Amino acid sequence: MSNSDAPAPQRGRPTVLDRAAIATETFRLWNGHGYSAVGWRDIAEATGVSVRTLVRHFTDKSNIAWVGVPAATRRLHDALAAMPEDAPVSEAARRAIVASISDGPMTPAGPDWIRVVCGEPELAGSAPAAYRPWIEELARFIVQRVPDISPAAATAVASGYQAATFAALVAWNEGRAHGNAAAAADEALAWLAVPTRRS
Repeated sequence: MSNSDAPAPQRGRPTVLDRAAIATETFRLWNGHGYSAVGWRDIAEATGVSVRTLVRHFTDKSNIAWVGVPAATRRLHDALAAMPEDAPVSEAARRAIVASISDGPMTPAGPDWIRVVCGEPELAGSAPAAYRPWIEELARFIVQRVPDISPAAATAVASGYQAATFAALVAWNEGRAHGNAAAAADEALAWLAVPTRRS
């Protein structure tokens, strides 16, 4: 496995990539050889996409780990938008988060994804930033449903939900939770509650 530096990103006509397919091959390499041992040239060789194109689309190797987040955020948005007005905030958040989870092997909640992300400090440390759009989506919903809450507090609560969901997925991957990933998250999030008014 090579660790050679990638060339600087070049401007040019955008290339249409199958980001999920690239993630699948990259996670196969990461699982087989380790995150740090796999360089851009290894990913290019496995995917048939040039190093220059990969760098232009992903900028940093770690960004490949988060290609499933935009889709998860869209699923979260759609699920929140469909929640009845009278649904308790905590229940609505839990149900929408569970709906946002995908069981695909190379997307958030897939076992290979969790194994690599949790085992690599660089990736685990980048999770909050990668999940910022997801957190912001949930925070907006909480602001809409909780009259007394400030945007900052709503963001803190949404960040707590993200951390709790991630912890539940880690426990599931380690065999400490039953069922599939969504069921593990559902069970864990049932213990969280968002008060509708400050006491």
